[in-house]
Amino acid sequence: DNDNDNDNDDNNDDNKLIWGLGKTGAFLLPPAVSDLVLNHGMELGDADDKIFNRTNSKHGSGTVGVLTNGLISRTYYYDHALILALVPWLRPDVYPHGYRP
Repeated sequence: DNDNDNDNDDNNDDNKLIWGLGKTGAFLLPPAVSDLVLNHGMELGDADDKIFNRTNSKHGSGTVGVLTNGLISRTYYYDHALILALVPWLRPDVYPHGYRP
């Protein structure tokens, strides 16, 4: 066993992490929904169900779905953030190994 031959050596560029960062869009919640979440400790999905008379919305279109009349689903809402977080892997030619924002 050679102490100088360490496969997990932090100085090896191939072992350094590359970080990705993505973010979803933001939108205003209706005051009635905000009140339940902020002042009454209710989860957003439960507040959505109560205000919009829905059931288990957090497993469906989500609040963003009902507020956009279905133009943006809960799943679609996260698609852009995930893709943007993957940019360093999609274009490794412009991100050095170990790059951290």
